[in-house]
Amino acid sequence: MMLSIALSLLVAQSPEATVRRFALVAGANDGGSSRVTLRYANSDARAMARVLTQLGGVDERDVVLVQDPSPTQITQALETLSTRLREAKSGPSRLEVFFYYSGHSDEEGLLLKGERLSYASLRSQLDALPAEVRIAVLDSCASGALNLLKGGAARPSFLVDAASSLSGHAFLTSASADESAQESERLKASIFTHFFLSGLRGAADTSHDGRVTLAEAYQYAFAETLARTTSTSAGPQRPGWDIQLVGTGDLVLTDLRASDARLVLDGAISGRVHILGSNGGLVVEVAKNAGKPVELGLEAGDYRVIVDEGSQHVSEAKVTLGPQGTQLLTRSSLTATSLESTVRRGDEPRPYLPFDIAFIPPLAMSGIFSPAPRVNFGLGIIGIHTGATDGLLMSSVFAWNSDAINGAGLTGVFLKTGSLSGVGLSGVALVSTGDMSGFTGSTVTVSGGRLSGAHLAVASIAAGDVTGLQLSVVNVAAQNVSGLQMSVANFAGGKTLGAQIGVINIGGDVHGAQIGVVNIAKSVSGTQIGVVNIAQDSDAPIGLINVITRGRVNLGVWTGFPQWLNGAFKYGSDHVYGLAVASVNPAGTSGQRYSVGLGIGARIHFNARWYGEIEGAYSNMVRPGPVWNWNANSADARFNVGLQLFERVAFFAGAQLQTIISVGSDNVNDVAPIGFAVSNRVKLLPGLVVG
Repeated sequence: MMLSIALSLLVAQSPEATVRRFALVAGANDGGSSRVTLRYANSDARAMARVLTQLGGVDERDVVLVQDPSPTQITQALETLSTRLREAKSGPSRLEVFFYYSGHSDEEGLLLKGERLSYASLRSQLDALPAEVRIAVLDSCASGALNLLKGGAARPSFLVDAASSLSGHAFLTSASADESAQESERLKASIFTHFFLSGLRGAADTSHDGRVTLAEAYQYAFAETLARTTSTSAGPQRPGWDIQLVGTGDLVLTDLRASDARLVLDGAISGRVHILGSNGGLVVEVAKNAGKPVELGLEAGDYRVIVDEGSQHVSEAKVTLGPQGTQLLTRSSLTATSLESTVRRGDEPRPYLPFDIAFIPPLAMSGIFSPAPRVNFGLGIIGIHTGATDGLLMSSVFAWNSDAINGAGLTGVFLKTGSLSGVGLSGVALVSTGDMSGFTGSTVTVSGGRLSGAHLAVASIAAGDVTGLQLSVVNVAAQNVSGLQMSVANFAGGKTLGAQIGVINIGGDVHGAQIGVVNIAKSVSGTQIGVVNIAQDSDAPIGLINVITRGRVNLGVWTGFPQWLNGAFKYGSDHVYGLAVASVNPAGTSGQRYSVGLGIGARIHFNARWYGEIEGAYSNMVRPGPVWNWNANSADARFNVGLQLFERVAFFAGAQLQTIISVGSDNVNDVAPIGFAVSNRVKLLPGLVVG
C-alpha cells in the first residue's frame, strides 16, 4: 500500500484577495486483509498533487510524501496542517484547505491497513482547521456517508459569482452511502478521479475563461462517472456533495494559463476526445461539442489525440507540446483511422477461473475463454497467458499476464504483467506496463510505472517514481527516487530523497547524498562525495574536482611558518569547498623547500561581511637539488576569521597547527628547526597566518 500526502501552498488568482490554499492529498491501496488491494489509489493521489502543482501554483518543495498510513498518521498530518494554518493566520491572505483521499472506506469511515478512521472523527478534524474555506474530496466506497453526519444540504448560491468572500466547507464524494467507488484497468485510475482530473485540466471549463471552478469540475465528474458506470457489474456510481458556504464567489481550483503547455481543440472538433501520453496512458478524456474551442492544461511532451465522432468515424493526430507554449489542433490535422485505435468506454469484465494449466498458449485450460481469465493459480509447462492473477503465476519459460498480479509471478526466462504487487522473479526479463511494488529479481527489470519496495537486477529501469531500493549494475528512474539507488551507474530524472551510491551518479534535485567516482546533479541539499562532483548548487561537495556553477571559486594567499609563502585554489559550494594548496620556503634555515597538496574547508557566515573558516590540508614537501628530495609530509589545520572588504577581496587571519612528518633520511629537526617534537620523525608547529 502506498500513500502520498502533500501539505502545499497554493496562490489562487483573484482580483480582490490573495488566497493561500493548503492541500492534504492522500492515497491508500491497502484497506486491510479483508479488502482487495487497490491498484490505483497511489497514482490517483500523485496525479491530484501533480495537477495542483502544475495548474494551481503549488511549489514542489511544499509537497510531502507519506506511505502506509494508519489513522493516527492521518490525524497527525491534519494536526500539522492545523499548526501551519495558525502560523499563516498572521499574514494578509485568506486561507483555504483542500483535502483529497483515494482508497478504501465503508459506511463508517476510511479503512487504512485494517484500521478505521471514522467519518465523525475526520469531519471533526476538518471542521476544526482554522481556515475560511475547507474543501474535501473523497474517492472511496460509501464515501457519501460523510455527508450524512450533519444533514448538510446543498447550497448552490456559491456556484455563481466571481468574487472571493466565501467561508464554510464543500465536501464532495465519489459515491453515495450505499454505492461502490470503482477503479478502471483501462484508465489505470479510479473512474471518478480520472474525470475529476480531466475536468481540472480543462475539460470542465464550460465558461471558457481559462479557469476551472469547483462547481465545473464536480459537475463534469458527476456526469461522466455516472455515464461510465451505468453498465458495469458494480452498478451506477453517483457522486455526492455537501455544500455549506456563505458569501459570494467561485472556488477556482485550477488556472489553465499556469500550465507547462496548452493544447487547444478547435471549435470544429466534436466527439469523445482521448489524450494519450507518450507511454500510452490516458491523460485526459473530453466530451466535446462542436462550436467553442476547448483549452487543456498539460505537461510538455508528446501526445496522441484520438477523436471518436461515433458511427465508426475515428481520427487521430500526434502533437508535441513545448514548454510554456500553446498549440491549436484543428480538425484538418486529424487523420482517419480504424475504430480499434480508440479506447472503448467501460472495462470488459474478465471471466474467472480458479486455476489454469497451460502447455503453451493457447493449449491451456483457459483456451476457451475470451478475454483471458482472472486466476488464483496459473502453471505454464512452457508458457502461459492469463488476464489477471490474484495468487501465484508460474512458468518454466515465460508468462504473460495482461492486467495485475497480486501475489507472486515466477518464470525461468520472461515475465510480463500489467502491474505487480508482491513478488516477481524472472531469469532474464521482468516487464510491467504499470506499477510494481514488493520484491523483484531479474536480469532486466522494466516498469512502465512506479517501483516501490526492493528491486534487484543487472539493469533496473522505471518510467515512474522509485520508492525503496534499486540494487543493480544500472539503475534508471525517469521520475523521483525516495530511498536508495546502488549500482555502477545510477540515474534519476526527478528529485532524489535519499542516496545514490555508485561509480557514476546522475540526478536532478538531490536531498541526501551522492557517493561515487563521478556525481552529477542539478542541485544537492546534502553532500556529494566523489572524485568529481558537478552541480549548479551543492551544500557539501567533497572531492578532488568540484564544479559547482553557482558555488565558490577563490584564490587565497597567506604567510606562515615553516612555509613562508602559501597559496590555495578554493572551489566548491559556499559552505564546503576543496583546496589545492602550494607553499614555498624561499630562505629557510634548512634550505629551500616546496610543498603541494589537497584539502577541504568549511565556511560559516556570521553576517554579510564577517565569516569564519576551518581548513585542513595534506601536502608533500620536497627539497630541490640535483635530485629533488621528497623528505617530509605536512598535515595542516587552520582556523581563520575573515572580513569581506570588497566584492572580490577579503582579509583573513587565524591560527594554524602543522604536523611535520619526516619520511626520508632527514631528522624532522632538519625540516623544521622549531616546534614541539613528538619523535625524531614528527613535530608539531603551532602558529599564526595572515592573508
